[in-house]
Amino acid sequence: MREIYIQYSSNKKYNYLSHIVLKRIEDASMKNITLSSIVIIGILLLFLAASGCITTQDDPKLEPVSEEYYAEMDAALYPYMQSVDEQMKDITASVWNAARELDGVPKKGQAVNLALLKLKSEIPLAYDVERIDEHNILTAIAGELNTSLQVGDEIITNQYTEEDFRAAGSQCIVSTHTEFQTGNQGIKVSAPIYDAEGNFDGTLQVILDGTYLFSGPAEELRTTYGYTVWVAQENGVVIYDEDAYEIGSNLLEPNAAYTPSFMAAANDILENESGHTSYIFYTIDWHKISQTNAVWSTLVPGYGPTWRVILIDNVPPRHELIEPSVTPEELKAFVMNAYVYAQTKGKTAALAAFNDPNGEFIDGELYIFAFETDGTILGLPYQPVLIGTNSWFAEDPSGVKYVQRMIARAQQGGGYVLYLAPNPSAGYSTELKLSYVIPIDNQWFIGAGLYEHTAPISHTVSVDWQTRNELIKQVRTMRYLAAVEGIPAVTEMIMDPTSSFQREGLYPFAITGNGTILAFANNPAIVGTNQLGTLNSYGMSFAREGISLGKSGGGLMYTLAWDSGKQKEVFVLDYVEPAGNDTYFASYMILE
Repeated sequence: MREIYIQYSSNKKYNYLSHIVLKRIEDASMKNITLSSIVIIGILLLFLAASGCITTQDDPKLEPVSEEYYAEMDAALYPYMQSVDEQMKDITASVWNAARELDGVPKKGQAVNLALLKLKSEIPLAYDVERIDEHNILTAIAGELNTSLQVGDEIITNQYTEEDFRAAGSQCIVSTHTEFQTGNQGIKVSAPIYDAEGNFDGTLQVILDGTYLFSGPAEELRTTYGYTVWVAQENGVVIYDEDAYEIGSNLLEPNAAYTPSFMAAANDILENESGHTSYIFYTIDWHKISQTNAVWSTLVPGYGPTWRVILIDNVPPRHELIEPSVTPEELKAFVMNAYVYAQTKGKTAALAAFNDPNGEFIDGELYIFAFETDGTILGLPYQPVLIGTNSWFAEDPSGVKYVQRMIARAQQGGGYVLYLAPNPSAGYSTELKLSYVIPIDNQWFIGAGLYEHTAPISHTVSVDWQTRNELIKQVRTMRYLAAVEGIPAVTEMIMDPTSSFQREGLYPFAITGNGTILAFANNPAIVGTNQLGTLNSYGMSFAREGISLGKSGGGLMYTLAWDSGKQKEVFVLDYVEPAGNDTYFASYMILE
């Protein structure tokens, strides 16, 4: 079969135009094609063909794969499936048991609020935990402070009736992939609640971060076995992919990037519970097409949809370590030069320059990106098809919402932000990235980043997803205990190494909104001192950044922190949640 493929050239200008053609074709396939659309696509295709960027070629022939090779892949898929399955079993069991404890309990009140906080402390993947009445009205919530939901709101997604739960029997209902009223995407787990007379009285619902469910074990899979995964519902909707922009897409809908062999493989995967296949697809860098081999199996997370979990070998080998070619000081200078340009030339001219892949704001691995403060992408020279999309909820493999962290840093006046990202120049290995951001005005900001190639977390250490989950559980348990026993009781427990929530390798602390340390397990000497002015070697304030994160509702962040035992700075993953009374609980794990 003959197919037109857009071949990505080493010339950045042609890559840019190729992205535009793909976007035009995809947009046209989703709506009625107008004469002007045909003309524009035709002109661009002719230009690219004349430039050698488009070739007409045979769909490359699939090479045979041995049963032994597929068996090796199956052996790697099994432990991944098991880890995800165990997580879902633990989650659904916790939700069901909590619902039974709420049977006969009034819909509102302190008892319900505490039950929701306790349940959230048991499920590190939970965005929100909600008590909803029989009319789908929210009566209580333990969620992020910045959530748009309020008690009294109608919950319009995933409404379930008494008949639905009767059909589910003693299982929780697990939703399909959903975009919720808060803007978060994920999965909802629901269980029925009954009144004292046994009548249906509403539901207990937990919204899960679906990416978080799959990404931790996936990073371990890549590091240990050299494979990766993507996950789809049986209706074709992708619920996990390393490329976050694929999440929510449907394999059954037209897509200009899908080759015939991939479409055939996708149909095979969706129609059969398990198997193996091969298909021709673009490599991870989208520069060429090659054979990808896959095995898959089916996971049933509860009553509702089934998930096809597909393990693939489309993973480039790790490259050898290289020293960073750019220093943090040079990174900052590069961004400041762009800042002056934007202030001098204005927004329109600046964005045109920043989005030019052959322009003056491309320097080796450095380029300028631009965002509005609501997360909308304004500038991304190598991925122009993403311009105009919103990345507010974008997160890295550890669950750090790095765009939100960049926005917060820009709103503080600018500075450095750390997160994990795939590095194109290192075979798309996940590496620690250091970005510098600065606001242009109150509406938008710019930045650039460099990869910390030699940081331990980039190559020798992946973030242990189970320890990460324990980190979140620890802080949420502290928050629950503060609601039961008070903040002073929890600060005493932080300083007590024998207290119930202490975990090896985790270092809890408490801090006030003005930067005063109330308790710090790993460094008792700083208790009672103000740490706002203490900066690490990147000029980042561990205290200020943590307080900022806590005030936004809480979450994860990376930073460099002083380790008194090792007498040096170490990379850490920190989790923060507000405890009330302008106090914030946090804990961190060392990533070395």
